[in-house]
Amino acid sequence: MTATEISAGRGNPEGFPWGSNIPSRKQRLLVAIFIAIVFGGALYAYQAKSGKERSDFSQALFGARALLHGADPYKLVGPGRVYESDWPVMYPATTYVASLPFVPLSDRAAAALFVAISAFLLAYGSSSDSWHRLPMFASIAFTASVQYAQWSILMSAMLFLPWLAIFAAVKPQSALPVLIASPSGRALRAAAAGSAVLFVGSLVFFPGWPLEWFAVIRSGEQLRAPILRLGGLFISFVLLRWRRPEAWLVFALAWMPQSWAWYNTLMLLTIATTYREACVLSLVSSLGAITTAYVVHDSSPASYPTWGAAMVAFAYLPATISILRRPNVRERAPWDTRAVPQRDAFR
Repeated sequence: MTATEISAGRGNPEGFPWGSNIPSRKQRLLVAIFIAIVFGGALYAYQAKSGKERSDFSQALFGARALLHGADPYKLVGPGRVYESDWPVMYPATTYVASLPFVPLSDRAAAALFVAISAFLLAYGSSSDSWHRLPMFASIAFTASVQYAQWSILMSAMLFLPWLAIFAAVKPQSALPVLIASPSGRALRAAAAGSAVLFVGSLVFFPGWPLEWFAVIRSGEQLRAPILRLGGLFISFVLLRWRRPEAWLVFALAWMPQSWAWYNTLMLLTIATTYREACVLSLVSSLGAITTAYVVHDSSPASYPTWGAAMVAFAYLPATISILRRPNVRERAPWDTRAVPQRDAFR
């Protein structure tokens, strides 16, 4: 094995999966397939055992089916409506267009397949230069994303696989920080092309959706930017490392309107540069989620401020502190797939 092959990450280290911490493409594929099967299967088994058919992805699936039937999903989703939900639909119609391939499947099968594909992409992309990010898959942020079949997994994978930015219009508030912090022009080009296709497609199905969507999100009480929650202003200190792409990722995420749900913190775990740091960020974040759930006991509107403050304290601020421990120099982003493999990433 030549030095060039090592630096390019094409080594075949012994002691899989750790070894010299230079993942080969075959190893990455095996690990990604394993993670996809485990978590996609776990979601399907959990829903089958509990008798649940719907997940958060079901709302996107319902919207896609509504578009195919010429119906208005924004009038059909909500308390006491055709699609019973405690909250109105918050997705843009571009999400429904992107969900069309899953329409032939049942809600349960569609959610499991969606999670499996998303988990595969995140596992494969995040192991491009090192295995050290694997603790992320044991975090509450990731398992909550699986449980609710959320887009957060795919949005996080977008950092490592720039071409996934074709789905930026699916969840703009999650994709925008990725594009702001992205070192790759490919992500911007993919976002522009993909967004144009999804937007035009959504207008073909439902020309008036933008006005209805804006009206809905303005009334969303559960949506609030983390930087405006208790302690959120301290996240701004991350800009003391303004030369680093990960600082802009965290800062931009903090300004995006989002719910208190813990799956929204998954992307913060991608900033880890060592195995130890990945473990600490995942552990602190997960302990915060568990502790808050034990104290609050529910997810009623009255609990939103507490959950939001916990997200700041246990997810955003630890990520901020991790970045502040790094020098303020312009370096490749932790998720830059062009980076040289970090053979010492298990510090």
